[in-house]
Amino acid sequence: GKGVKIAVFDTNINLGHPHFRNVKERTNWTAERKLDDGLGHGSFVSGVMASQSQDCPGFAPDAELYLFRVFTNRQQSYTSWFLDAFNYAIYKKVHVLNLSIGGPDWLDIPFTEKVQEMTANGIIVVSAIGNDGPQWGTLNNPADALDVIGVGGVTDQQTMASFSSRGMTTHEL
Repeated sequence: GKGVKIAVFDTNINLGHPHFRNVKERTNWTAERKLDDGLGHGSFVSGVMASQSQDCPGFAPDAELYLFRVFTNRQQSYTSWFLDAFNYAIYKKVHVLNLSIGGPDWLDIPFTEKVQEMTANGIIVVSAIGNDGPQWGTLNNPADALDVIGVGGVTDQQTMASFSSRGMTTHEL
């Protein structure tokens, strides 16, 4: 991950977290005046990607982290917060964007068009596919977009988790 800029859109991390030494920027796009992660979700997601812990390293521990707080500690967010954050990520020239979100809102045209703009700018967009399984056709937006890498849940036996959403994409349905 050396030289790779990863943007994480989530609840951020706590300042001085011992597993992250390559945090380039933490920004807050919410109406909440807190920057630290009060839920732990942003810290967990960031850790999977770029933890520098000896006991549990991330997949790319040398990557540069750009942390975008787009969710409050009450798990609230708005499209406008995402749109502003997307524009800033393009400005910062990030390479990879992680969205641990998903929903059936594929008709949120400003959001879906902005995700397309991200990929058109050469940014690899990775998004959760959702927790609405096990039926097929439960794949959520934005992971249902053809140019987004969708990530599902697995068990500790490396099989698909029962709760994990499954394809087809909304566009295929």
